[in-house]
Amino acid sequence: MTNLTNNGVSSYAGEIAGNGTWAVSTLANALHLDYYVDGSLRASDERPGTSGYWYYSGGGYGCGSHSFEVRAYPMVIDSNNNRTVCWSSPMTLSQSVVQTCPTASLSCSRNLATGYVNCTGSGSGGEPSYQYQWNIRYSNDYSSWESGWFSNGTSYSEYCPRGFYVDAYYWNAQLQLRVVDFAGMSSTVVSSQNYLCVDPP
Repeated sequence: MTNLTNNGVSSYAGEIAGNGTWAVSTLANALHLDYYVDGSLRASDERPGTSGYWYYSGGGYGCGSHSFEVRAYPMVIDSNNNRTVCWSSPMTLSQSVVQTCPTASLSCSRNLATGYVNCTGSGSGGEPSYQYQWNIRYSNDYSSWESGWFSNGTSYSEYCPRGFYVDAYYWNAQLQLRVVDFAGMSSTVVSSQNYLCVDPP
């Protein structure tokens, strides 16, 4: 190897992509490339010639920081198309890549006069604008129930008249929120406290 450069690696919508250049000495006529993300081999490639470009693109990466690495090995392809790779002398380059994601926040309170738990959510970070997705969870000593995720804007109210443990039927109600940004990345789920309700869902 005589050259291995990085023209830039970035992440968007859960996909890491990047490219660069490479060159080998006249003793080789091709290149073998291995691409690692977070220490795991994600792809391999062969490039004939003595110089050129390398490329990587792969999806499914979550929020946060990821380590990206390219390992390049000189290779000889003979007239019979046999390949000999010089595994002992790779050239490597690495870069940290951050997949940004939104953050959700949630504030809830119960109006004892109306019996409603009123929640307001907000989103920040990631790629605005946001979708606000809600889930309602009910549970007691005997069973549990969830609404499943649904979109409802930045606020939601759930009827939950105040209950006490002496009631014959009570439910713990919890409201959950997540935000999904413009790039399709989801925040972690934030939850309200448990509210004790006298009526089942």
